[in-house]
Amino acid sequence: MENITTKQSEWDQSYKRRDNFVFYPHEEVIRFVSKFIRKRISLSEFRDVTPASAPRRVLDLGCGIGRHVIYCHEMGLDAYGIDLSEEGIRVARKWADQNYLPEFEKKILHGDVRHLPWNDGFFRYAVSHGVLDSMPFEIARAACVELARVMAVGGLFYSDVISGDDSRHAREFSGEEIVTTTHEQGTIQFYFNFAKIQSMIDGVFEIEECNLIRREDVLHGGYISRYHLVLRRI
Repeated sequence: MENITTKQSEWDQSYKRRDNFVFYPHEEVIRFVSKFIRKRISLSEFRDVTPASAPRRVLDLGCGIGRHVIYCHEMGLDAYGIDLSEEGIRVARKWADQNYLPEFEKKILHGDVRHLPWNDGFFRYAVSHGVLDSMPFEIARAACVELARVMAVGGLFYSDVISGDDSRHAREFSGEEIVTTTHEQGTIQFYFNFAKIQSMIDGVFEIEECNLIRREDVLHGGYISRYHLVLRRI
């Protein structure tokens, strides 16, 4: 992995500053798991959406400190994670150990999303929150191709990416910028439009769901938008 493209050192610094220390799962990841895999119906009961005999391995691509790995584990799923940041993985493993995630050192790995250390078709599900838009487009494309390799045909992948539809860009803007704010300073932000999403997943995933959700600051003005995607391995 080369820092000039992956920005590993910047991400390690970001985690050391605790910029990305989030300890609760994103609501859209909860929605994805509940709708397509398993839904919690009481304090200790679950309703399986897929047959109970189906493998329930889930990969968090770009897992950070592991919040979605821990959430999937708590839902009774076989949870794995990988991230570019050694610092993020160090915290994720400590958290997994505290939550009795079995064999966490073999399941939560430091690595490159373009070179996943699992066999073809190993996962039925994958999630990735705020990851594929935090790298150059060509790496995001390579990550999707590699993720498709380790997913079973028909498997489902939840991901979200930032849209150019915001207060600073045109509706269909797509392009790369370097983050200059203190939060995630020096890392890459790639903005997507729908055509760029299609280009990123071309030939490996098809779109099952696509929602563009806008968050507007009513008091001070300005807004940002994100695409929330459910993709099916083809």
